[in-house]
Amino acid sequence: MREFGIWAAGQVVERPRRIPRLERIARRVYPPVAELRAEVLRSTEPIPFAELDRGAFRPIRRGQTFGRTLECAWLRITGDAPTGLPEGAVLLLGVRGEGLVHDADGTVLDAVSTVWQQGDLPHSGGRFRPVRNAPTSGRIELYADVAYNGWLLYPYGRGVYDGARIAVRDDQAYGLYYDYLTLLVLAESTDDAAYARELRSALDAAWARFRADDLAGARAALAPALAAASDSAFEYRAVGHGHLDQAWLWPIRETKRKAARTYARQLQNVDDAPGYVYGTSQPQQMAWMKAEQPAIFARLREAVAAGRIELQGSFWVETDTNMPTGEALVRQAVVGRRFLQEEFGLTDEQLRLCWLPDTFGYSGALPQILKKSGMDWFQTIKLAWNTVTDFPHRTFHWRGIDGTGVLVHMPPEGDYNSRGAADGLLKGLARYPERALDTALLVFGSGDGGGGPGEIHLEVTRREASLRGLPRVRYSPAADFFRDLETRDVAPSHQGELYLEAHQGTYTTQAQTKRHNRIAERKLHEAEALAAVAGVASRDDLEPHWRDVLLHQFHDILPGSAIERVNREARETYARVEGALDAYAAGLIARLPHAAEGPTAVNLTSFPRREHVRHDGEWFRAEVGPYAAAPLVRVTGGSPELVATADTLGNGRVTLRFGRAGEIVSLVDAEGAEHAGDGLNRLVLHRDPYQFPWDAWDIGRDYLRRTPDVLVPKQVESGVDGPTVWRRHVYRWGRGTVEQRIVLEAGDDLVRVETRVDWRESHRMLRAEFRPTHYGDQVRCEIQFGHILRPTTERSEVERAQFEICAHKWVAVEDERAGFALLNDAKYGHRAKNGLLSLNLLRAPTFPDKTADRGEHVFSYAFRPFAPDTGLAGVVADGYRLNNPLRLADGVGFDSAAAVDDPGVVIETVKPAESGDGLVLRLYESLGRATTTAVRVGLPHGRAALTDLLERELGPADLDRIELGPFEIVTILLERA
Repeated sequence: MREFGIWAAGQVVERPRRIPRLERIARRVYPPVAELRAEVLRSTEPIPFAELDRGAFRPIRRGQTFGRTLECAWLRITGDAPTGLPEGAVLLLGVRGEGLVHDADGTVLDAVSTVWQQGDLPHSGGRFRPVRNAPTSGRIELYADVAYNGWLLYPYGRGVYDGARIAVRDDQAYGLYYDYLTLLVLAESTDDAAYARELRSALDAAWARFRADDLAGARAALAPALAAASDSAFEYRAVGHGHLDQAWLWPIRETKRKAARTYARQLQNVDDAPGYVYGTSQPQQMAWMKAEQPAIFARLREAVAAGRIELQGSFWVETDTNMPTGEALVRQAVVGRRFLQEEFGLTDEQLRLCWLPDTFGYSGALPQILKKSGMDWFQTIKLAWNTVTDFPHRTFHWRGIDGTGVLVHMPPEGDYNSRGAADGLLKGLARYPERALDTALLVFGSGDGGGGPGEIHLEVTRREASLRGLPRVRYSPAADFFRDLETRDVAPSHQGELYLEAHQGTYTTQAQTKRHNRIAERKLHEAEALAAVAGVASRDDLEPHWRDVLLHQFHDILPGSAIERVNREARETYARVEGALDAYAAGLIARLPHAAEGPTAVNLTSFPRREHVRHDGEWFRAEVGPYAAAPLVRVTGGSPELVATADTLGNGRVTLRFGRAGEIVSLVDAEGAEHAGDGLNRLVLHRDPYQFPWDAWDIGRDYLRRTPDVLVPKQVESGVDGPTVWRRHVYRWGRGTVEQRIVLEAGDDLVRVETRVDWRESHRMLRAEFRPTHYGDQVRCEIQFGHILRPTTERSEVERAQFEICAHKWVAVEDERAGFALLNDAKYGHRAKNGLLSLNLLRAPTFPDKTADRGEHVFSYAFRPFAPDTGLAGVVADGYRLNNPLRLADGVGFDSAAAVDDPGVVIETVKPAESGDGLVLRLYESLGRATTTAVRVGLPHGRAALTDLLERELGPADLDRIELGPFEIVTILLERA
């Protein structure tokens, strides 16, 4: 099939001589009969309708600007309509931008938009849009809340007022316009040359009749082609959609306005277009409507009840799935689903679909999370964005790291913003490996900034329901498509993650946001565990904080691919949430049992902790069980095994020797084995050139072709501090400083690297590189509820494409003799290829945030050797230890609230139940092997039941014998005694 080209006005380029014809036809569609007056009230931030100062409006003329990018304005449109207008009179509003139109009492009438999206077809109204429901008789007074949010990806241009007028639509011209457009796209897209000639002949005949002022004749010339039915067995199920990023090139406050505009537009479409179904996927936006646009929300409820608006998926937002914890992904489902069921009365059958079209890759833990949260189906298009290989399937069964499977469909056009025209339908068919299924999903409408289907989409798809040369098109909810799909023989399958061969820079960009996210996740975990121990029902207290964290895990906020304001406001929100959680946890700790006077350590992890902590300037030893609290023991005397020389640190467990560049050239363990290989913790600066257009998103695959700058410390010192020995390096160069403390603790294999960076670079990348002795063909990478194996070789394009990978708290390599693990407390981006482990510490892109990552950063990472067969459980435990410091309290003491016998089983969550007064334990198997464990519960409880992730009971639980498959998640509900 020939590609259907576009130029900057969204028009056909292959045969431009026919485009002026459409423009000529468009001039006949809306002949004006009266111009209206306009006044403007500008502001930097939105003004609610009820707070408008009616005396502050000032006149604005056609062609004048109403604001710059992200500024706000109200337009007041007034005038008197001529009397005696015929049927078909409409009010037209022209703005460069988008707006929500109200009547004089503040009732929302409609939304208008001239926002251009790449690939858009030309609109019959040109620069004007009809305002549906607007009065066209008598005295007219309307208010339009308007905005201009940039051009495509860029903050260029200004919002412009193009006028307001009364016109009378010529229905023949209107119908001819879309008849002609539909067939023109088909003529330029079909591979059938004879049919294309036939269509062009009909178009030419229609044009001739139009020029003769015979509009009816022009339509008659096209009628046979439009009436010719499709003979294809293939059918697209078409659902309208308006993908709306929670924040991206605009802040969250603008998303609220975009959501109102989108819903207003689609609610009117539902009224106007028989059979049309609109799908919307993010409960957060519906919650905003409930709070700020109650009339729109009431109409939403009605349309959902009538089956005309489909609520797609259960997640609170369209989240990133690479970086959030497993518990956060569970809460996306719990919080989102609860809202949909409480506000819209949806059943479990109506919530079987997960809708994540635009997320930057999908974790191998996701199928199990989905399935155990009531979701059997998964929709995305994102793997169509692969930059190296073509993912081999569009309809397939996806099995995660534990073997759980879900049914996946990726609309074959590869777009969630399809314009619904013939070129996209044929392109999707040609690119669909599973087209023998004779069905696919068509997701059509303007998106990214919301909007959804408009006049063009609806007019074109209506004509394509059964049109010769095309597959058939039927409006349908996406859920009906999946129900039909699961009855068909879907043979392809895929095991593991759905790795996106693009946007790997999002694992690192906006490091402070990522660090805040991890801290907030930990503090939510701790608050819930403390509430469980204290017997406090915390759900209502903590859900607002969960909602904030879940919102900021949206796939353009946590990944760091948004504008500066979004990133700044995210950091501010995280700081507020963390402060509130600290205060809440302090109140809970005050309610815990007190066992003795003096400082105590509270351990809110699944692992027994034996470590040193500093409190009030003194060192103490902590020995505390899982989910328990115990007194600290003051450290007395020295630790003779601690050694610090000019180039050596040692603690009796590991001995480090340092090279000239501050790298570790030798790491010898207690058995005398060497682990340093070709050097550990070598700090390097790589060039990270601008990646057009996705600078914050992407890292150039060839960055390693250039030799990086190796940082050399300008200052080195070392010493012993109580039970620790340390070495301090200070690296300075023209645009930055790195200060590192390499710390060994007495009796511990873990080497900690406490790091502080002053980062002022642009388009550079700071990495810590490790080339350990023991290295195999695979790397283990911790993800949610387990770990995944990835290749360290580059023997295929697929392997080479995975040059940067995402992991949570650790990655580990090994051979038959030993292993080496690299851990972190705030980082996600790694490279693990050809003997190298590289931790991506910082980037410095300039789009869409010119200030990205510049400033001060504080984080830690660590590394350790381990035994290949038995030592991985220790790596898992150290990952939690590095990320979950012991909480210090005064006099608090209690035995383990929950513990397991198997060191490879992790109690990830201890929390009050979502409903009732029970307790919930969430466990997972972390090592990738089947096991059986006892669960020891120290809190009073009665009956124990197994549940899914939504805490729906599945059957009784025998706490003495809990069976888990590899990487299986098990949830246990305990009734309070």
